[in-house]
Amino acid sequence: MSRRIRGPWRFLILGVAFALAAAACGGDDAPAETVVVTSIVEVEVEVPGETVTEIVEVEVEVPGETITVTSIVTEVVTEVVTETVEVEVTAPPPPPVPLSEAKVRWAGFGGMAELLFFIAEDAGFFEAEGLELERIELGGGVDLFSALASGSVAFTQLGTQHGIRAVTRGLDFRGIFGFSHGPNEFGVISPEAAAAAGITQDSTLDEKFEALRGLKIGTGRPGSTTTTLAIGAMEQRGIDTTSEVELVPLGRGSALLPAFQAREIDAFFWIPPETQIAALEPGAVTIDFRVLPELEAVNWASYFTTDSYILEHPDTVQAFLRAVLNAREWALANEDDAREIARARFPDLEEAAFASSFQIDYDSLKPSILFSEDGFEKGRYILNLGLPADDPNTTLMTAVVTNELVIQAATELGIPIG
Repeated sequence: MSRRIRGPWRFLILGVAFALAAAACGGDDAPAETVVVTSIVEVEVEVPGETVTEIVEVEVEVPGETITVTSIVTEVVTEVVTETVEVEVTAPPPPPVPLSEAKVRWAGFGGMAELLFFIAEDAGFFEAEGLELERIELGGGVDLFSALASGSVAFTQLGTQHGIRAVTRGLDFRGIFGFSHGPNEFGVISPEAAAAAGITQDSTLDEKFEALRGLKIGTGRPGSTTTTLAIGAMEQRGIDTTSEVELVPLGRGSALLPAFQAREIDAFFWIPPETQIAALEPGAVTIDFRVLPELEAVNWASYFTTDSYILEHPDTVQAFLRAVLNAREWALANEDDAREIARARFPDLEEAAFASSFQIDYDSLKPSILFSEDGFEKGRYILNLGLPADDPNTTLMTAVVTNELVIQAATELGIPIG
């Protein structure tokens, strides 16, 4: 027999129906539509009053599909019952709109400075945003500058001074994700040169810089961030870099470290991990640019793109920013997992050098990623454009970088960025 259900069966069927409807529709934000949920409960009892266990099948009719779920019910019943109910459900969310450009090229120069990029890629944050990034490795800032200027890549990591140089030359470079922690460059002085100058790792900064006089010093390419920083720091302390030292522009860490180890140069300036490998030599002395007072909280580097790319592919730019923001948030909450990702990128690196290199760049993820007027002005000072206090330029920052896009992405994700 068939009739309208009363008693506990009614609540059972309604509960199952509502649960299935919710599972079938998949979201709370889409427009609601009415569907028919038919619950057919077939239960037969051989002995009146006896408790039996039977199969209950429920069918949910949603436009385009039918879902059948089987569950087990134990109840005292005496008849076969059928119930039809009408419920409100929400339609499945529409599929994501494809990005205007999903396959994107990124230019990097290796080293632990790309830690955040490695995490975003290896932990799947780029993929989650529908991005397929192709990474190409180039020699340093000058090559990265050229790659972005030519349009052969969409994003790259550059020193803020490169962005200033680009805009003053009429290029439309745009910094969209900043680093306010200061530079992670290091200088390394050989044990022999350090001993001859009478300095140790515990010597003062001024004593370490003074020991550079008369040395053959390896640098990156002329105009690169590391070279510009090294020259500026030496000149700031009264060292004439055209006559009192011999600069050897070897271009990149893969050339600087072997030259240092072979003592073809007495010292060099670069970034981890090469500088941390060199620092493991007993008696070697390092100069840590993070503690230079003139560079405190400088806007050292940014992920750059161009204004034209932002206009042509705003959705891709926002997807990129969401990916790196999520990667940063995840890394700060999962240091051990972030370390494993970095370790996989540098499998042959000696543990002591890896540990110090990782910690340097991991810690650099912690401060605010927003550009500040003071930090940007210090970045301008690196270009030897005059002391910020002597000749402040409050319009150049607006022309070179923006906080607006990363704030928008952070707001969408609900991530505080300070």
